[in-house]
Amino acid sequence: MEFLERVIQIDFEDRLGLGMEIFEGCEKNRVDKIGMEVIPAQGMFIKFRCTSVDQVQRLIKDLTAVQGVVLVKLRDQMPYEEREQELKEIISKIDSKELISFAGIIHQSAKMRHVIETAKMVAKGNSTVLLRGESGTGKELFARAIHRESLRVQAPFIPISCAALPDSLLESELFGYEEGSFTGAARGGKKGLFEQADHGTLFLDEIGEIPTQVQVRLLRVLQEGTIRRVGGTKEISVDVRIVAATHRNLEEMIQKGEFREDLYYRLNVIPLRIPPLRERSEDIPLIAQHLIRKISEKLGKPEIHLTKETIDLLMGQTWPGNVRQLENILERIINVMDSAEIKPHLFYEWTDLVSTPHTAKCVDGNFQIQIPVGEEWPTLKRIVSEVEKQVLMRVLETHSSSRKAGRVLGVSNTTILNKMKSYGID
Repeated sequence: MEFLERVIQIDFEDRLGLGMEIFEGCEKNRVDKIGMEVIPAQGMFIKFRCTSVDQVQRLIKDLTAVQGVVLVKLRDQMPYEEREQELKEIISKIDSKELISFAGIIHQSAKMRHVIETAKMVAKGNSTVLLRGESGTGKELFARAIHRESLRVQAPFIPISCAALPDSLLESELFGYEEGSFTGAARGGKKGLFEQADHGTLFLDEIGEIPTQVQVRLLRVLQEGTIRRVGGTKEISVDVRIVAATHRNLEEMIQKGEFREDLYYRLNVIPLRIPPLRERSEDIPLIAQHLIRKISEKLGKPEIHLTKETIDLLMGQTWPGNVRQLENILERIINVMDSAEIKPHLFYEWTDLVSTPHTAKCVDGNFQIQIPVGEEWPTLKRIVSEVEKQVLMRVLETHSSSRKAGRVLGVSNTTILNKMKSYGID
């Protein structure tokens, strides 16, 4: 006999005994209830199995007649199934990229070369790696390259964005759950990402976003090498290498009580800081041309090149969004241009980039800063910031410590360190 599976949503005004009458209606129509979920302000959801469409129609008719029931309608899925589908889409989008090698990370700067050489060395081991860096610097590229260069390359690489999932889902997705552990739990339970990544690599992106209760469980995994599913009692051994990443200041979060100090030390075994674009401006021409080829191919555009003036413009920007920002801006420009060369005026017209960077030099013992003005003046805030940056760099050339520079400029050591961090000065 062939069975039909259906899902109904019941909107109701709550009253004593309503749930029992709804169940009696299901029994009367001889439908086999598979799952049920009640969501405040949304209604009751029942998944059931039956043998005919007539049964479904009779059930809807009978339930609609129950006092307090406002509306009964069919749905395609249970809410928990929709949430799991959304989760799968999130994971598939994250995991849609192929693994790349370190050779695929575009660079020519000494600073980036040093980070890559270090990452190559640690890739062969099993120690936890913590990737630090601003948003858009390429932390996921490094995580994928580390897995590809590791001895675990034949096992799964599973990435998950801790910021993309609500707290209620993150724990069950990482550790899995047993059947019946919560309303809507799938029959037979479900493996978590730790089990799925066994013998491979689990990439925890945005690790600074995980809630406290998940931090406690993650610490246990790192210490014991075992996990326990939500609602379960059995300890399950897992052999997983953790690569974590964050743009947050974990040290400040520890001081505020937002991140566990013991977990921080477990994650920070091998810290790798990926420098932002403003600290490796010599990489920008290579990265930009690589991105232009990729975008042009996607949009079906002919070969496009950057003019020298445009390269100078791009190299002079601070790029708070780093490579991701550069890619988005280039895609915007390529969409609206109709020539084979990208010239500066397109950026002035279609983006918030400012004119060629300010330059500083010494003439006859005087320190001078030139501020070229293009079609539009840079903002006063931008001019003041650049003057401050150039003065600070000049003083640090001859006064090698932040304390000495602070005494020269009449500010504290802490102010100098904060300014250096803000402007990306080593």
